[in-house]
Amino acid sequence: MDKILVIADPLTQLQNAFIKALSLAHSSCASIHVAAVCYESFAELNDSDFDSGSIKEKIIQQHKEFWQKQINQYDSNLTIDVEVVWHKQLHDWVIKECSANKYDLIVKTGHRSETSFYTPTDWMLFRDSPIPVYVVEPQKHKCEKVVLVALDALAKSTEKQVLNSQLLESAFRLAVQTDAKLHCAYVIKIPTLLKDLDLVDPKTYTNKIKVRAQANMDTLLADYDITKECVHILEGEPWGVLANLSKKLHSQCLVVGSMGRKGIMGKLVGNTAEKIIHVAHTDLLVIGPDVDSKSLL
Repeated sequence: MDKILVIADPLTQLQNAFIKALSLAHSSCASIHVAAVCYESFAELNDSDFDSGSIKEKIIQQHKEFWQKQINQYDSNLTIDVEVVWHKQLHDWVIKECSANKYDLIVKTGHRSETSFYTPTDWMLFRDSPIPVYVVEPQKHKCEKVVLVALDALAKSTEKQVLNSQLLESAFRLAVQTDAKLHCAYVIKIPTLLKDLDLVDPKTYTNKIKVRAQANMDTLLADYDITKECVHILEGEPWGVLANLSKKLHSQCLVVGSMGRKGIMGKLVGNTAEKIIHVAHTDLLVIGPDVDSKSLL
């Protein structure tokens, strides 16, 4: 990993994303580019009483001074630069920035404000980002040196198989960089219709799928030194099971894939990554299907 893009937290909050990026940069010798994206609407101000241009410049200057003080506090061996961006749509700016410049990772603090009519920046980045997104959990929680990665042991499409490889390789590298133990999980989900109509015996169905999943996991993990105790094949709703397993293991980070559902389908179905962010009290590393393999951790 060579370069990290950090989305700065508001000036009034703890800079969780920057602190996490510093930790990752120290272990990988990466440079850090901090984007302090800010915007205020002056539509309601009376032009005769306020100079909106002057206020804007003062806000930008305030951010520059704050970040200069932050950088001065940290190790000069790291290459850290800051850009103050005046832009209303954070998601749009980030995607354009990643297209124009070479980054290996986006780091930002997580937010959970999704509603029926509003999709937060986190979710939009999960769906559109061309590079992995590391979402920092802002609340302190007990964690061990454990990285948990969610894999699709029964992936059939080439797209999902490639994503599996990307997830595993990224999780492995993150575990090595942070001196953590790598755990892998696959969640068996019994189709709702089969369960509701009592068309299958849940235990028999789960055991049958588990045999196939275990064989595929053995093949997928063949090149990695992962013990049986670190491979988990469970049944239930993927987002809930993964969140609970992450809590049980006290994982420092949960690595998941996002299939990038958009529009009505994205609203109705959502992605596992988007559901997990509501319930998992841990950092998330989200990797989409369009991520360049060269951009892995």
